[in-house]
Amino acid sequence: MSNDNRDPSLPAEYALGLLRGGERDAVEADGGLRKDAEGWQAKLAALDAGDSEPVPPGSFEKILTRIDGEGMSLPGATTRRAADADWQQHDEGISYRVLKVDERLQRRTLLVKMLPGATLKSHIHSFEEECLVIEGDLRYGDLVLRAGDYHHAWAGAHHADGVTAGGCMLHGVIAI
Repeated sequence: MSNDNRDPSLPAEYALGLLRGGERDAVEADGGLRKDAEGWQAKLAALDAGDSEPVPPGSFEKILTRIDGEGMSLPGATTRRAADADWQQHDEGISYRVLKVDERLQRRTLLVKMLPGATLKSHIHSFEEECLVIEGDLRYGDLVLRAGDYHHAWAGAHHADGVTAGGCMLHGVIAI
């Protein structure tokens, strides 16, 4: 391989047709990786039955789409894909997507996106609220929250305006 920092399995995965997007492009663009992938293809060609019918075009893509849609689900779990996000407008410069609604506990789990300069208006909490700053900054008066900071507000707590200078992404759990 031309770059020792690369994953040594990439050429084999390329030969098997398992790579997509940027990883596939990286193998095709790198002479050393491409040569290694061709070596794997030669080794695997011996496994190909010469008298079998050719696989219809697009079959592999259909299989991958089905795996992505069904096979990646885990029993007893829910996955929300970023590509399928339904962002809703909350206020100017603030949008959110609902990740989960728990009717039993009367809570919603949200992902909140605030653009630079956006302001979350001052409010009093009727119920507890949890917030994890995933990226960016959020300021409530003198309290500055940054990526990785967790904030919990008890029922009855009052928040000053929440302002972000550079924009932020928040994970929140709030009452329905």
